[in-house]
Amino acid sequence: MFGAGDLESPNPYGLTPAEKVIVKNKETINKTNQSVKKVDTLIKELSERLDGLESIFEGDGQKLNSVYLELNKHLKEFESFKLEQEKLKEDMAASNLKTEEKISKNTAAVSTNEENIKSLKQSFDKIVKLVNEINSSYVTKKEFNKLLDILDKKEQKKSSSSKAAAPKGNAKAEVPNKSNKDLMEEARELFGKDYFTRAIPILDHLIKANYRPAECNFMMGEIKYYRKKYKDALHYFKTSMMLYDKASYLPKLLLHSAISFEKTGDKDNAANFYSTLIDIYPDSAEAKEASKKIK
Repeated sequence: MFGAGDLESPNPYGLTPAEKVIVKNKETINKTNQSVKKVDTLIKELSERLDGLESIFEGDGQKLNSVYLELNKHLKEFESFKLEQEKLKEDMAASNLKTEEKISKNTAAVSTNEENIKSLKQSFDKIVKLVNEINSSYVTKKEFNKLLDILDKKEQKKSSSSKAAAPKGNAKAEVPNKSNKDLMEEARELFGKDYFTRAIPILDHLIKANYRPAECNFMMGEIKYYRKKYKDALHYFKTSMMLYDKASYLPKLLLHSAISFEKTGDKDNAANFYSTLIDIYPDSAEAKEASKKIK
């Protein structure tokens, strides 16, 4: 009875309605305070976790920034390298252009067709064998040498007659005072323009000097061929072929040799040369011409 109405008691009793409301509110407040404490504790824990995440993020951010700086450095180095490469390519292209121009000047009479080169490479071994057959079977060495002796004697007689008939004041064509290399370029240029009269003394000089004798003999043979001196042409063609049987102009040499034989009445050797040309260079324009001729 003495504890009735004690609001501080853990289990109050004897309360008025108003006191009961107070006790109830007090209990609610206590529960709310406990909830607030739990929330505060949770906030504190989250805050600590957030601080940890911020620390981790800052560390990772520094690492990422370092990686970014390093990457940016390498990118700049790469751009610089690209510029150097482009400049190097330009320099190489310019150098290659100059080199190609020089090569083009020095090899104006040589065919640069890739298909012909490929076909020529495939025919190297075959042509060595077939050239021997040409000399031993198609045109025997004995017959050819005999023919050459006759031609040489006729040429000597013609030369003697020409010297005897020539006026005393008629001077021999002079060869320009140049190096053999420059003379060869001039001879190719004159030959390409069909200036045969001016090309002949230069080619004679180069043949005597043994400078590119295979090509010089070929051009002399061509000049004789176009002037319809077919026996003389055969002499130069044969000499050229014996000196170098892998030349790019060999298809034309074989074709014109065959035609020269035909023009001199030797149709058997002409047919043999046509057949040889077709066998060795089947895809060449000369082989197509030979196919028409052989029919």
